[in-house]
This record gives sequence, structure tokens and C-alpha cells, in this order.
Amino acid sequence: MQTFVTWAGRAVLLVVLGVALVGALDPHHNAARNVPAPDVVEHVAYGFLLTVLTIASLPRVNPWLIGGGYLALGAGFEALQVAGLVSGTFQWKDLASNTGGVGAALAAFALGRRRGGGRR
Repeated sequence: MQTFVTWAGRAVLLVVLGVALVGALDPHHNAARNVPAPDVVEHVAYGFLLTVLTIASLPRVNPWLIGGGYLALGAGFEALQVAGLVSGTFQWKDLASNTGGVGAALAAFALGRRRGGGRR
């Protein structure tokens, strides 16, 4: 698992560095063009916060189960939207945003464990 965390971190670092470099070198850089929609930001924030706060609130529950649970709830909610049982419309970007938020929370947790800051 530690090897996966290390290589995943390196891959994400390269992507972020590449995006930052392209933006820094582009003389016609338009920051507003790359700003995600408020709905996307909201889904990422809720996915991250719900996961982190639940991990903190339930220390005896496996964090990976918590993350998986939130991903399942998000997918289930989107399915209910398809069925018309709740308001809203199904959007792939909502699923991706939920996954991004939960993934960021679990990545932070995995990094903390790797550094020796978490329980074993």
C-alpha cells in the first residue's frame, strides 16, 4: 500500500506541476476559464468534509469503509435522481466530484498513516 501511495502521489504531483507550468508560461492565461462550476466545488467539499469528519468521529471504523460508504451513497442518490424519486438530474460530473472529494480525504489519511501519524 505504501508503494501505491508514493507512486500515486508522484503522478498527481506531476499533473499539478504540469498544469501550473502551462498556466505560468501562457501569456494569455485566463484563470476564469479553468474555474470549476460551484456545483462541482460543492460536491468535492462535501465529499471531503463528510469523509474526514466521519473518520474523526468514528475512530474504530475502517476509513476505507467510510469512504466506500460515501461513494455508494453518492451513486445511490444519483440513481434516485434518474428514477425521479428525488429532485435534481443525474450528472456524471457530480459522481466524479464526489469521488474526488472522498478520494482526497482518503489520500490525506493514507499519507498520514504512511508518515506514521495514524494507527496501525
